[in-house]
Amino acid sequence: MQERCRLFSDKEAVSPVIGVMLMIVVTIILAAAVSSFANSTKSQDMAPQATLLAKASIQDGHVLLEHMGGDTIDKRDIRIEIESGYPSASGSVDTDNVTFSPHINFLNPGDEAKVNFTSSTSGDYITFGGSEISQKVELGEPFGITVIDTNSGQTIYYKEITLLP
Repeated sequence: MQERCRLFSDKEAVSPVIGVMLMIVVTIILAAAVSSFANSTKSQDMAPQATLLAKASIQDGHVLLEHMGGDTIDKRDIRIEIESGYPSASGSVDTDNVTFSPHINFLNPGDEAKVNFTSSTSGDYITFGGSEISQKVELGEPFGITVIDTNSGQTIYYKEITLLP
């Protein structure tokens, strides 16, 4: 009978079982934390990818943006900013001052957009005007033009160009 009691009082196997159970619980908690973090991060929308060519001339009366290739750009989903001067100042051009051709609302490869401005009577500077901008650019002065996707907030195109006669 004494041997029978010794059989049930042997507790050496308890420690490894508890260790394995603790490792499983820790693994489950870590997996839940990683899953919670991964699901809480918001995926950011991608801006359209396009190659544009910009040039500006007082004689033409507009900044010409030629769509050389890439994604279609929707006029309703962009904001065009002009930056010039020292110190630098910028503002958004009204969409009424931007014309897409040949399509009214879309810019596809091979199409062009014109950002209209007002030239001075002397012909030595131009003004981009609108509700959010009153930007003066002098002849020969470099200025920046930025096309921004309003859905993602990302820049589609930026170029510093010089105003030509």
